[in-house]
Amino acid sequence: MSNASIDWIHSRLKFGIKPGLSRIIYLLEQLDNPQNKIKTVHVAGTNGKGSTVTFLSNVLQQYGLQVGTFTSPFIEIFNERIAVNGRYISDEDLNRIVAVIKPLVLKMDEHPDLVNITEFEILTAIGFYYFADQAVDIALIEVGLGGLYDSTNVITPLVSAITTIGYDHQDILGDTLAKIASEKAGIIKHNVPVVVGNIMGVPEEAYEVIVAVAHEKNAPIYHPETGRTFDLNLHGQYQQDNAALALKIFEILAEKLGLIIEPEKIKKGLKQAFWPARMEDLNGFILDGAHNLPAIKRLVAEFNGSKKVHILFSALQRKDFHEMITLLQTISNVSLTLTTFDYPKTIVAADVADISDVTWLEDWREFVTAPRHADDIYLLTGSLYFMSQVREFLLTSNKSN
Repeated sequence: MSNASIDWIHSRLKFGIKPGLSRIIYLLEQLDNPQNKIKTVHVAGTNGKGSTVTFLSNVLQQYGLQVGTFTSPFIEIFNERIAVNGRYISDEDLNRIVAVIKPLVLKMDEHPDLVNITEFEILTAIGFYYFADQAVDIALIEVGLGGLYDSTNVITPLVSAITTIGYDHQDILGDTLAKIASEKAGIIKHNVPVVVGNIMGVPEEAYEVIVAVAHEKNAPIYHPETGRTFDLNLHGQYQQDNAALALKIFEILAEKLGLIIEPEKIKKGLKQAFWPARMEDLNGFILDGAHNLPAIKRLVAEFNGSKKVHILFSALQRKDFHEMITLLQTISNVSLTLTTFDYPKTIVAADVADISDVTWLEDWREFVTAPRHADDIYLLTGSLYFMSQVREFLLTSNKSN
């Protein structure tokens, strides 16, 4: 099968010329509003969205439910962004739905108020259409960017969740934690409970904004239980936080869906959860897509032992990548290598020429194919797009060995 449908989706603008939900609302109306035919959970936040969705999905599947997941970006293949019970949307289904949506989009392009619907808006419509078509019991919808004006923000979910608040996409969401929190709190709906991550992930300045919005909308606020430790295949303290958040969402959902809390099912679901490139151990490397400052801070906190840590890092040319590198340098006994990769606006040697005590490597493959010391830690981190390419290389080379 050709990738004509995916190529067409990618050909659309990444971001809209003007913010707002008018285009996605119009497109969904033409599709008979599939988002209103399904039960949903809406998850926003700077980091932790994908892992939280994965934990929650696996727990719900233990109850025999058909669970749709809408996530971004993809790590392995495009289709993984839309899945039911972990099975990615097939190329055939994607083609079938694009055949319905594409003529509507082309007609919208002729209208000055509807022109230039974006890639993510189209993907959102495909997701809702597919979940309604598959008659899922519930769909877990991850916000793409922000919340208030994100194209997913056309649903009235059973539960909303805000995982973490940190500095990211400041050019779009604002330059203070309060402004960023205001955007993410835009997913809070009238009388719909909202679960907010712990204080480590949601600073007080941001939390106050979320509380104000929740009170205005009469939305009950819940918090994950602290102090519990879960048996997980996803490593790192932040994954414990994500699991606790997912469990609190599940407890609220269980009441709404008439499910009985069964500790063994919850335990099994959390244990089975897997999310690639999140503290993932692969071929002796740890892969973690820490692609912004908050994620790097949480990653650094995981590596404060006495072992030598060899890090390979790459990122997009954003204004905070220097700070990310500085944070990585604070890890004790660290050897930091910087590199570039095949993607638009990736850091190059000139971007980091002023940084001392680092090694520049033009071809990152040299790092992962070089001899390693058995007792040392090897960490690959940075952009999720970088992680996607590294992960594919490691998996392919593992098969050929």
